[in-house]
Amino acid sequence: MPEVSPTQQTRSLDWGTIDTVFLDMDGTLLDLNYDNQVWSHIVPAAWAEAKQIPFIHAQQLLGQHMSSLLGTMPFYSFDYWSEFTGLDILKLHQSATSYIDYLPGAEDFLIWLKSSGKQAYIATNADRKGFDLKHQATGIGDYVRGIVSSHDFAAPKEQQEFWLALRQQHPFDPERTLFLDDTARVLDAAARFGIRENWAILKPDSQKPPRENTVHPAVGNCAELLMSLS
Repeated sequence: MPEVSPTQQTRSLDWGTIDTVFLDMDGTLLDLNYDNQVWSHIVPAAWAEAKQIPFIHAQQLLGQHMSSLLGTMPFYSFDYWSEFTGLDILKLHQSATSYIDYLPGAEDFLIWLKSSGKQAYIATNADRKGFDLKHQATGIGDYVRGIVSSHDFAAPKEQQEFWLALRQQHPFDPERTLFLDDTARVLDAAARFGIRENWAILKPDSQKPPRENTVHPAVGNCAELLMSLS
């Protein structure tokens, strides 16, 4: 499949063929800047103070360990990182809730989905504790029919077990389903499962440049999907 330019919708989406929409949360609906601030700055700063080591060293050690766990359940678990660092990870997240915000067009897109009659769900790898914080700040859960966390199934979205459990819990036709996510390996897993429409979000963090390439159809953010409806 050809590469696409950032923020360029590669083809139109026929909404008449879509019954079910699964939406990633962080980096798709909500600004990934919050999570990046917490994990790149706030947590390593607290860990550096606790261990009495330089911030840069703590940041590097934490980043290396996170990279080694990428795509696994521990990577997404508050309990795991609390045990690993000895820090109150939930409390550190609570200290930065002012960063929690919708990405451009995301809330309006959720409002449209709710009125469209389509079955819309959030499908996230986020820890339930993290979701609760974000729901309290944004009311995001009120716009969808349900919230599915990979922690419910003990399998991340990167694994087929997640999608099998998701279809058992919320039956859907993969041929009439849209999935939006900002992570290529997750979109790849959904495509392997048989979901027909897997679309990438290319600007998950409002404070960083858009990602340049994806093998999946892509938009910069949900605002561009809304524009396609007009």
